[in-house]
Formats: sequence, C-alpha cells, structure tokens
Amino acid sequence: MVLEAGLDPLVSHYRYSLPRSGDDARQWLEQVAGDRQNGVRLELAITHHSGVIGSVSLTEFEHGNAMVRYWLLPEGRGLGAASWAVARLSQWAFSEIGIGRLAAFVELDNRRSSKVLERCGFLLEGRLRRHMVGHDGVRVDTLLYGLLPEDLTEPSR
Repeated sequence: MVLEAGLDPLVSHYRYSLPRSGDDARQWLEQVAGDRQNGVRLELAITHHSGVIGSVSLTEFEHGNAMVRYWLLPEGRGLGAASWAVARLSQWAFSEIGIGRLAAFVELDNRRSSKVLERCGFLLEGRLRRHMVGHDGVRVDTLLYGLLPEDLTEPSR
C-alpha cells in the first residue's frame, strides 16, 4: 500500500518521502514503527470496505503542537475519507493527548488538500515563500493551515 502511494503520480508529487521501491518500502515501515515507539510520529491507515486507501499522521510534536499529514490512493479519492480521517485524528489529538494546535502545509496548487483541511475547520494562516524543496529539487511555496480545538468542525459526507 505504501509503495503504491509512492508510485502514484498525484501522491508522490506532494509527498516526497514515500518509498518508490520494495526495499525503500520496508525501510519506511521500519522507520514508521520506530517513530511510533519513540513518540515522534503516529501514522495510521485510512480504510474503506475495499481495504487500506490512505494514511493520516501526526508528526513534529513541539511545544504542545503537531503537524497533520495525509494522502489517499486513487480508489480512496472523492469519498470524503481524508476529511473524515483528519477530523477524527484532530479530535483525538486535542482530547486525548492534549495537543493545543495542529498545523498542515499544502502546496499552492494542491486545492484538494486545502479543501480537506477547510472542511475540518483549519484556517489559512499564511503563505510561506520557497518553504520546501519539491521532488524535483526546486523550492516551492506552501500554504500554512492551523487548527485550534474550538475551530474543529465535522466535515459533511
């Protein structure tokens, strides 16, 4: 599943760190397991009746804050699954582990991802110029979205 994502043109365009070979996939899964044990990343599968269709994660835990990341395989797109998963994980992060603020970065042309965040109550807080190095080595601007506990909304299905 993670190798499928790394090879998917849309997912790999925005998620540069996903594996693109079998060996890389095994290493990625080992890293995820280690990160979870060390409390630095929680990566969860997004499932549907057809099986695993994506991933949602919390990372970069600093000062009571965390980052949200997610992706969907082609069969998971258009179902509302990403919005549902981001909302559930956000609610859990606020209520169960006491996160005070969540953030997410989105590249300017990734409108679908922006819509996911907006459906969950994330607010656009700014544009970071040349913030990240893209998969092609060129620096890209990103949009910064933030969510406070009182902003969280239930996305419509």
